Amino acid sequence: MSSKTRSRWGWGFEGEMIDEDELRERKAYLESALGFPERPVLEPVPLAEATIPDPAIEIPDHLADCCSSDRAVRARRTYGMARPETIRAFHGDFTPAPDIVARPTTDSEVEAILAWASEQHVAVSPVTGGTGVAGGTGPPSGDVRTGYAGTLALDLRDLNEVLEVDETSRTALIEGGTLGPDINDQLDEYGLHLRHYPQSYRLSGLGGWIATRSGGHYATRYTHIDEFVESVRMVCPAGTFETQRLPAHGAGPDANRLVCGSEGSLGVITRAWMQVEPRPAYRSDAAVYFDGILEAATAIRRIVQSKLTPANCRLHDRVETSLYGMDDLEQDLVVLGFESIDRPTDAALDRALEICETEGGVCPDGPDHYGPGYGRDRPDDSDVARWGTAFQLGASGSTDVPLCVVGGTVETAVTWDRFPRFHEAMLAAVTDAVESECEMGHVSTRFTHVYPDGPAVYYTFRAPGDPDPDRRIEQWQRIKRAGLDTVMEYDLTPTHHHAVGRDHREWYAAQIPENYGTALRAVKGVLDPAGVMNPGVLVDPPERG
Repeated sequence: MSSKTRSRWGWGFEGEMIDEDELRERKAYLESALGFPERPVLEPVPLAEATIPDPAIEIPDHLADCCSSDRAVRARRTYGMARPETIRAFHGDFTPAPDIVARPTTDSEVEAILAWASEQHVAVSPVTGGTGVAGGTGPPSGDVRTGYAGTLALDLRDLNEVLEVDETSRTALIEGGTLGPDINDQLDEYGLHLRHYPQSYRLSGLGGWIATRSGGHYATRYTHIDEFVESVRMVCPAGTFETQRLPAHGAGPDANRLVCGSEGSLGVITRAWMQVEPRPAYRSDAAVYFDGILEAATAIRRIVQSKLTPANCRLHDRVETSLYGMDDLEQDLVVLGFESIDRPTDAALDRALEICETEGGVCPDGPDHYGPGYGRDRPDDSDVARWGTAFQLGASGSTDVPLCVVGGTVETAVTWDRFPRFHEAMLAAVTDAVESECEMGHVSTRFTHVYPDGPAVYYTFRAPGDPDPDRRIEQWQRIKRAGLDTVMEYDLTPTHHHAVGRDHREWYAAQIPENYGTALRAVKGVLDPAGVMNPGVLVDPPERG
């Protein structure tokens, strides 16, 4: 199991973050290729100089073996990876730090922690990898924090085992705190793996994936973690909520779906039976170029409606590729990939390329195929490989914070018929906000997932930000609001795969039926009667007299 220490503010581990040379290269690229004014290069505030309040409550004796109030431990469990959080952490502001961090090793310890927290009215924030980007990972602050005796971060990392593997049914019982690489390392001896790869894969784990309805990098069919959940156990203040282990059922509303997306507001996901499979033996991929977003979107729509089910079918406009350093591409890029456990994938990719060609797409380098009998690997200089490397570095945002860049995303899902009008309105709204707040910047578009009835479309903004962290957070908030307000004008969702958290809750409340919100609060009242689970996420915390 990973014992490395996570960075307090960036995507990675201490000692493995972006080095000074890479940071200087990124600064030069922002200024020369993207036209940013000269960027400062800031240093993170050392932990010894950070603002971390003293704990407001003491650890009870019966929980002393699994709890800590250590200053550094509490700092590392203060925030997730939402941009305001990373900015505050970089600048040493850990004002909302939890009073206690608990690391249970058994379900019984989780039960004891929740019983004590309910009795003492201590807010509990479950956390696996701490990579949430919607402000729902850490303890509550501000008005939401008022009225609670204290706060506790419940860290699941010691619940990190693959407990059982059913090779016949291809399922595995996995504890909620197991991180992505550890899951697949343990499954590897069976020749199996869990086919879910969010961008945070290296740092995040099963409980967080299920709680946030995490989206993976597979563009069709297996788009969300929900598709892999067979049954789940969630420890709640009112008792354990555990679903049956079944391949499927038709008995009323699916109880698994109540857990998927609950975001720690109902209980703590301690284990789940998950569908697993062998690694693919065959792959095919290609980079296709289009002269316009709408032409590329039409090709993608035809591919997904043909039921070819590509593993990868991502659209990146020419602004997107330039933001991540591929400024030599002058067209919009579609990355196509197919994979199979037991048969070649040539024919599926060839058909997808035929569709692209009829919509104006070109594939100058041709497709690449891998698997038994091909005897070669993907060339490192292919645009598919180049994009993967550039995206992993640039999309993490680890260079944005020290260079005072305002970076963020707004993502949603829209039906194909509405996409052209929505896309035009969205680009205009976010671009106007970027120029108003930062005077200049760039707004890009990509499709992360695609469905027969529409794409999950994702808008990224990057602009020169103010060196003052409070002002930079304000710039981010105003640009993000402009995008989310436009999303709601088109009656869409404020999140396709980044969860609701606290950052999206205002717009989530506008998306769902009012009586659904009432029903959700009633369910929370049953499973979490004292209202201590992740207050302020999904629904309002209960009013207290």
